[in-house]
Amino acid sequence: MASISKLSIRGVRSFSPEDEEQVIAFCFPLTIIVGANGCGKTTIIECLKYAVTGSLPPGNKSGQSFVHDPKAIGQTNVKAAIKLRFTARTGASMIVMRCMEVTQKKTTASFKALDGTIRMINPETGERVVMSHKCTELDKTIPSLIGVSKPILEHVTFCHQEDSSWPLQEGAVLKKRFDDIFDSTRYAKALVAIKDSRKSYFNDMKDMKAELEGLSSHKHAANGFMNELESIRDEISASEDQIQKYEAQKKEEEDKAREASKERRQVEEFEENLNNKQMEIEKDDAVMNQVRKSLGNNDMTDTHSYEELKQMLRELDDEQHGGQASRDLAEKEAEERSIESTLERLRRKTNELNSIKGKLDAELDAHNRLLRTRFLLMEEIHRKHKIEMDAFTQDDDDGMTQGTSVTLSTIFTNNTNDCTITAEDMSAFTKALNDRERDIMRRVDEARRRHREDDDTMQKEISDLQAKKSAVEIDKKRNDAAKDEARRELQNISTQSSSAYNRIKKSDVEEAQSVAEKLAKNRDDLNASPRREQIIREIKVQEDRLKTISVKIEQDTNLRNQLRELSDEQNEIDMLEKQVAQEYEILEEKLKDASYLLQVHHESHVRITPDDPVIPLEHLLDNIRNKKLNADDDVTRCNDAVAEVIKRQSEKKALHASYQQRLAQMTQKKNVLNRPDGGVNKINSVIRALIRHDKDVIDNNQINQDTNPQDVLSYLGEQIAAYSVADVKPEAVIRVLKRLKKLATKHMECPCCARAFEQEDEITTFQSRLVELSDESVSELINMGDSAEQAGEAIEKYEKWRKTISENIAEHIEYTRIVGEIKETEALLSGEGQAELKEVEAELKVEEEKLAEKKEVANELQGLLQTVTSLHESGTRVWEKRGQVKDKKEKLELQSFAKIDDPRNLKTVEADLATSSSEKETAYTEINKLNNEQKDLNERISRVTNQAAAAERTAREKEEAYKRDQESSKRKDELNLQLQKYNSEEKELDKKLAPLRKAVLQKESDRTRMRDSNSHEANALADEMKYFDKDYERLREINDRVDSYEKGRKPEEMQEVERKLSHNSDSIRGEEERLVAMKPEIAHLKKQVEDSDRQKGILNQNLELLKHRKKISKLEEEMSKMTKELETMGGKDARRRLMAAQNAIAELNEQIAVLRGKRDEKSSQRRALKKKLREEEYANIEERHRDKMVDYETTSLVVQDLDKYYAALDKALLRFHGIKIGEINKIIRELWTLTYKGEDITNIKIVSGQDSSSRANRSYNYRIVMSKGNSTMDMRGRCSAGQRVLASIVIRLALAETFCLNCGVMALDEPTTNLDYENKRGLAIALAQIIASRAAQSNFQLVVITHDEDFVSMMKNELSSQTGFNMPERYYQVSREEGNDGKFYSKISAIDWDEL
Repeated sequence: MASISKLSIRGVRSFSPEDEEQVIAFCFPLTIIVGANGCGKTTIIECLKYAVTGSLPPGNKSGQSFVHDPKAIGQTNVKAAIKLRFTARTGASMIVMRCMEVTQKKTTASFKALDGTIRMINPETGERVVMSHKCTELDKTIPSLIGVSKPILEHVTFCHQEDSSWPLQEGAVLKKRFDDIFDSTRYAKALVAIKDSRKSYFNDMKDMKAELEGLSSHKHAANGFMNELESIRDEISASEDQIQKYEAQKKEEEDKAREASKERRQVEEFEENLNNKQMEIEKDDAVMNQVRKSLGNNDMTDTHSYEELKQMLRELDDEQHGGQASRDLAEKEAEERSIESTLERLRRKTNELNSIKGKLDAELDAHNRLLRTRFLLMEEIHRKHKIEMDAFTQDDDDGMTQGTSVTLSTIFTNNTNDCTITAEDMSAFTKALNDRERDIMRRVDEARRRHREDDDTMQKEISDLQAKKSAVEIDKKRNDAAKDEARRELQNISTQSSSAYNRIKKSDVEEAQSVAEKLAKNRDDLNASPRREQIIREIKVQEDRLKTISVKIEQDTNLRNQLRELSDEQNEIDMLEKQVAQEYEILEEKLKDASYLLQVHHESHVRITPDDPVIPLEHLLDNIRNKKLNADDDVTRCNDAVAEVIKRQSEKKALHASYQQRLAQMTQKKNVLNRPDGGVNKINSVIRALIRHDKDVIDNNQINQDTNPQDVLSYLGEQIAAYSVADVKPEAVIRVLKRLKKLATKHMECPCCARAFEQEDEITTFQSRLVELSDESVSELINMGDSAEQAGEAIEKYEKWRKTISENIAEHIEYTRIVGEIKETEALLSGEGQAELKEVEAELKVEEEKLAEKKEVANELQGLLQTVTSLHESGTRVWEKRGQVKDKKEKLELQSFAKIDDPRNLKTVEADLATSSSEKETAYTEINKLNNEQKDLNERISRVTNQAAAAERTAREKEEAYKRDQESSKRKDELNLQLQKYNSEEKELDKKLAPLRKAVLQKESDRTRMRDSNSHEANALADEMKYFDKDYERLREINDRVDSYEKGRKPEEMQEVERKLSHNSDSIRGEEERLVAMKPEIAHLKKQVEDSDRQKGILNQNLELLKHRKKISKLEEEMSKMTKELETMGGKDARRRLMAAQNAIAELNEQIAVLRGKRDEKSSQRRALKKKLREEEYANIEERHRDKMVDYETTSLVVQDLDKYYAALDKALLRFHGIKIGEINKIIRELWTLTYKGEDITNIKIVSGQDSSSRANRSYNYRIVMSKGNSTMDMRGRCSAGQRVLASIVIRLALAETFCLNCGVMALDEPTTNLDYENKRGLAIALAQIIASRAAQSNFQLVVITHDEDFVSMMKNELSSQTGFNMPERYYQVSREEGNDGKFYSKISAIDWDEL
């Protein structure tokens, strides 16, 4: 049982945040707290409520006003703490601590709740444990530890004074409070949630039924698709076998074709090599002719051998013939460069010297300006500061120095143009300046000293006068304070003393004492009445009877609970049997649904029985698991095959990508070489120009846009050789015609127009025409000629074109090679490589289809394995539940014999319980009658006791008032005499103070005028000193700069620079003359060296001509050998075999394409069927149909269970609400009869009515009604303020009696508000009886807070008349007392009852 032990408060409302915390210890069974209005009594209730619930008082939602105001103590931050020691419902002692903080900002204050702690002792280790919690966690934890809900703690146990009449507030507030207390809102929401869930599940069940019908139709269609898919698989397998057969034949033919093609390529390559040799010979021949033409008469190949020409070239390189001239030229050129370098160095030095000279000239100009500035400054200082001195002039007529004295003014007047100042004059001027500076400083010091002395004298006089004035003022203040104190004391005495009419007399005191003694005697007589003991004994008899009845009720209640438990066990057994039957039916249905797949995989022999459904399913599960493992192995093998094909495909693609990358690189390089300004385009431009120039005589087969540049060079050489003589050489024409004839015979086409010769007579005609053109007598080619002028122009063009081609032929050869490689790479990309890649892709496609089939079989087995696993689990559950049913039946039979010895059934036991409850009610009624009789007797005793206490108090008060009046009269006379004395002293002091004040003001005015005058004089001297120092400092700086220049020897430096400039000019003229003299000699040496180089070139050309002649002879020998070898090769048979193999491959490809077309068509059908089966409506149709069936059945069971839960909760909620309302109204009736002393209201009660007829939305409206005679009416708005207060207290006491089973704490804050004497007394009697009846409970605590001491006296008298408990030793008083800082704070003090 929970209870509260001790509360400490610091910094809350009027409790000090800095002094020691205020502590109150709660007593059992009663704690009374008394105090005047505004002293902080209600703050105790607020702290209790905040400690256990975390709720702030009404009107303090933000919390700023709950904590002590920071402005009241002059701080910006105040912290408050509340500690509560309590005993939890488990019996453990705990301390909860909550802290708050208020921070005062500029215009607002902010409240912050800090983390709280719970401190307790660990029962196992005995150690102190401290747990920190967030505020929201603490608000939930404390009510659960106490065992009372938060609404009860807020509105019943620790109800605030402002909120104490909530039972008679408006309907919405009352409904919310009672809903929170009964917790009915939570259960009403639970009913709504159950109904909504049932509706949702029922709608889901209807949707599932519709989906189940659709899945059944899809399942039937899926079975048809699977049969069709199996037939297509067989047809595709047959087509694959035929394709493999044709592929083998195709491979044999391809081997034959590759062999024939290889032989053919060898022959073509040999012919190509032979043609290349021929072209190389012709190219070298053209080069030889060109070299001969360029040599002309210098051709020495016929008269000199190769070794002789080499010896001549070596002789030209030695010292006697050419080396000496080259060395002489190099020496002269080196000497020329040395002279030019010397000239450059001399010119740079001249520039540097000119720069130095300019700098020296600028420094001399600056020095002259500086002398002028110094002269003007000295003149300004002389004029501004009145500086005078005697200067000296020198007379040098006889060579001796003689000084003449002149004034400074004379110097400045005479020397207006000459700014020169001698050193002696400058020294004298500086001395005069120093004297002037010392004079100014002396005058400043004298002025400062004089000012300080005047100020000290004046300040001393003022201080003396102020000391006299202060002494008089202190005496006057002391006199005023004494006079005020006497006046206050006299006023207090006048206020407290009684008037003459009400003044207490000696006879009044004696009369009051006599009345008090008489009433005390009557109180003692009533307390000794024997009826009081008799009533207590009769109540004890009825309580014993009540205990006997309670024991019987408890025994019958236990028996009823046991009978209900047995009934619940039987219901559970029935439910389990029903579930077993339903699950077995579902198991059979699932097995039936899986029959198709089981039949497909040859497992359709499974049969189950209700007694043992597990073993057949275990065998089936093992078989399916083994088949699944085999299928997984097949999938793994297919995966390996696919991976191998993918690897080969990747290799092919990598090779293909490499070719593409190489093609891109070569294309890029080709574009670079083929740029507009490149060598390739230059050569093409030359060829186009050559074709345009020789369009009438050129042969298109010999020179066109695709002709090799080497051939073009050869042609140009021939043309140059032909035009070198006046006439065309017949042998050249005949040689060209022979070459054309040879080309036509070789390629069977015209070498000029590339037209093919389809018949023998065409080639014969062409050869006859070439023979005719070769005949000198009839050939128009041989007889053709040009003029000498045209030949010269043609040779010039040909030479230019040949030079362009020779310079760029390397780029063209590289371009031609790259173009060839590009064509080869493109052939590789589009030829056999592409075909091989397609073959690998086709093979990959076949392997992937095989893998898909294997995976499909594995997936089917996986689904079947999951289905069989589910079946096995279902069978295991059925078998286990059947065993549970058997065990529960045996257990129920044993319990029915072992537990219950009473032969009564459940209905008889419930009837006996109703009879016992009626007898218990009768005993309660008898006890109430005796309590009423005891109450009347106690009322008489209480009334007499109160009258006696009041009479004693009146007698004491009159006696004390009489004594105070006597003492006050004597003190008033003494105070009046003192006031007269203080008034006379005050007049004397005022007469002394007036002349002193006037004298002080006069002296202070004189001091101010004196200080202003002294300050003006000091400022004038300071300005004079400042300006003098500034001018003097400027003169010093200028003198320093003049002295620095004169000590630097600048004129000597200028002379040295001019001497060096003259020397440099002479050196430059000499070197330039040497350079002009060397020019003709260098030109002569250059001419000698050029003649030697030309002769070396002629010899090198002759050597090159001999090399080409030797190379041509070697190539002609190699061609003769290759021609003989070519005749022995046979190429015609290889071509025939190649054509036959290619025709056979084409036929096989056509047959394979037909078969693949059929296979692809069937594959498409198979893919369409598989895609159809993978569609959402057919995918996993077996499993989805089975899962949907299970979902439908389980949802149906859920709907049935929710209906049962709803009915049970609704019935329990109605019953609980009715029982609780009845219990509360019964307690209210008893307490109202005991407390209310009026005759108009006989009873009050709580009425609750349903707000809606719908059970799911059931809500209750609450109201408080009162009975007047036979009429019942709403109490709100029809009762007085006192009746409202009393009714609220009674209802709260009844609610606490009903709901606070785990916590017996109840706090009443100002319960006597608006109550008259009789109702106040009735409340005291009721509370006393409640305390007496519940004092035996260890945790019952009543906390009463009031300012009414009469009510406390009534409580004391009533409690003293009760028996069975001990009165608390003390009560607590709350008061406002002055703290250390002079402010008043709330204090809690424990007071003995005797001092009340």
